[in-house]
This record gives sequence, structure tokens and C-alpha cells, in this order.
Amino acid sequence: MSQEFHDLSEELLNSENQHWGNLGYWQSHHDYSSACGALADELAIAVQLDDTSNVFDVGFGCGDQLLLWLQKYQVNSIQGVNYSESQTRLAKKRLDEFGFSAAAKQISYGSVTDMGKKVLSHSNADINKILALDCAYHFPSRIQFLTSSYQQLSKSGRIGLTDILLSDSPSSLLQRIILRIMLFLSRIPQENIVTLNTYENELSAVGFEHISIRDVSEQVFTPFSDWLAEFKKGEGRLKSTSRLAWLKYDITAKFLAWASRNDILRYAIITADKSAQ
Repeated sequence: MSQEFHDLSEELLNSENQHWGNLGYWQSHHDYSSACGALADELAIAVQLDDTSNVFDVGFGCGDQLLLWLQKYQVNSIQGVNYSESQTRLAKKRLDEFGFSAAAKQISYGSVTDMGKKVLSHSNADINKILALDCAYHFPSRIQFLTSSYQQLSKSGRIGLTDILLSDSPSSLLQRIILRIMLFLSRIPQENIVTLNTYENELSAVGFEHISIRDVSEQVFTPFSDWLAEFKKGEGRLKSTSRLAWLKYDITAKFLAWASRNDILRYAIITADKSAQ
């Protein structure tokens, strides 16, 4: 069994030859891989990815989103860092297989704290888009990530994330205890889970402007939980009958459904711009 927290286990949820690892955007999709691709599309549209985009992707997983940026949005260049050796090896292999060997050389294993060094290691870097698809809540410090992103972005560059927020609704002591336990088990620093207003203030304090935070909770949390329950009864049973294999996803799905039902957590697509000055 892999000792990495972020590994290749999401293959269990995916369609053949897909390796997505996010919560998905389920508005018009009914299988995991398609929903994950849809969430990536929502982020790409929000940050206006196109052939002028020089992307730095933090937490690129097994490379599915990198292939999407390159194939569908035809971005000019891609760099990235990912905190999983197994995922990074697979992402490099897949980029090579699809003919994107230059991009494969520009992505690497490492922590988000390495981002500045990775960008500076490429003399032709002019990063105008920094992306974090469904991963920023795991970072050691999101504020540090935002600060580093602002420093590395070119003028008029844009940051884009999909992220978990804390609801403004009051919660009971028991709910706060459950939340704290689940964040610990999920390796999510508690200080990363903040309200929308605090999130906006953090972005502004770093220097970002034109901040947009779009709540898409209804298309993410409960639909993912509902899909997993049905998938396990059908196609999922053919992939694995091991309760242990499903445990991580069962706990995640039930927790997110509980957090959504009790209005404790929200999910959002966030973008902000660096000043042109």
C-alpha cells in the first residue's frame, strides 16, 4: 500500500484511462471523470484560459487537467508542481504519450512552497495564470500560496482556484468538533477554512483585485455523495468489493453531504487579478 496521502487510488472512481482526482461539477454530468473534467472547465473559463496563457498549475494530480489545458484550451505553456511522486511520474508519462514532451519536462514533484524556485528556474517564464484545482485547502498555508502567486504572476496575471470555504451560518459546538476532527484526518489545516469575507480580505491584503467568488456548492458536495453511493452499487462493485478500498471515499462523501446539509462548508470557484501597474 502506498504511503503517500495523495496517490493513484482515484483510479477506482474513474472511467478507463482517466485519473481525475477532484470533487467534480455535477450540474449536467453523471459519471466521475466527466464531472471532474467539468469542474476543470469551469475553472478554465473563469480564468479565461487561451493560447496566450502561460500556466503554472499547483497540484496537477495525474495530469488530466494538464492535458485539458493543452488540448482543449491550447495554452501557450505549462509549468507545475505536485506533492506526490507517484502522480507526478504518471503525469509526465501521460504528457509524453500525448506528444507534450516539453510540458512534461516543466512539471515536477515538490511542495507548493517550491513554486517560486520552480518558476525562476525557467528563464522564459512569464506566468500569467496560476491555477489550483481542488487542492489549495491542503496547502500548508494558503496565505503563503497567495502571496507567492502574486509575486510570481506577471502584470495583469490571474489566479484561479476551486476551494472549500466556511459558511457564515452559526454552528453548534458538536458540529465544530466534528469539523475539526475531519479536517485533521483529511490533512487540511484548520486555518485554511475561512468564510467568504475572510477569503476576500486575504486576497486583497496580498494585492489582488477584481476578486470573484462564485458559490457552486449545490453542484459539488451532495451530488458527489449521491453519485458515489450509486456507483458502488453498480459499476464500482466490479472494480472492488473491498470495504477498505472504498473507506476513504465513503467517509469523504458522507462528511461533505453532512457539511452541506448543515450549511457548514461551501465550495467556490475563485479568481482574482494582479494589478497592471
